[in-house]
Amino acid sequence: MADWNLYLSRYQQTHGGFFFGGSDVECDSQLVLSEGEASPLLVCMSTDPAGRSTVEALRARTMVTLNRPYTLHIRARGLIGGGISGVAGLVGKAMDFGFSETKGRVITTDNRAFTKLTLGDLALRNALATRKKDALWIRPGPQGDGQHIVEVLATNFGGILNDESPWYNDAMLTDLMYVPDEDKEPILQAGSKYFDAQMDAFLDFLRAARDAVTRWPISP
Repeated sequence: MADWNLYLSRYQQTHGGFFFGGSDVECDSQLVLSEGEASPLLVCMSTDPAGRSTVEALRARTMVTLNRPYTLHIRARGLIGGGISGVAGLVGKAMDFGFSETKGRVITTDNRAFTKLTLGDLALRNALATRKKDALWIRPGPQGDGQHIVEVLATNFGGILNDESPWYNDAMLTDLMYVPDEDKEPILQAGSKYFDAQMDAFLDFLRAARDAVTRWPISP
């Protein structure tokens, strides 16, 4: 696995926000990005169950206020593990909403009408089409007062589920220990360019979901 801490810290240097983490081997660093008057974005890693094993899962989260409790879970078909698909039974049967961008997805929700309205948002559908393996989960938070967490999840971050991760290129996987100091920066730049493009698209997915779910009030 590439050096997550290194490339996330380089992302912060060019995109702003607040980086939390060290130079340890573990993928434990976090990033907080300001979003003006909206809730900030949190980028972090988690270790999720996958059958008898575990996978490293990349998550990005934000908070929104909705006028009624609401739950939505969108994920690719065939994902395994309690941390990835274990919530499916909490919100009812999988549904088909008729949009081409949601084909191949399992969608579960406790409010079909509002989900239909939310999925009508073109930016969200475009993000779903672009991030085909990523999941979206919206659910009430513990605070009450309409607070909900909006989360996107890259379940194939480490390439465990499909043998290849879209998050790494050859430059990122280069062992810099054996590279002369004068040759490291071009490699890091090539790695960061690829990583930053992936992170930008991942966070655009989160922003699209946030904007779509707050565009209209939830009807009784």
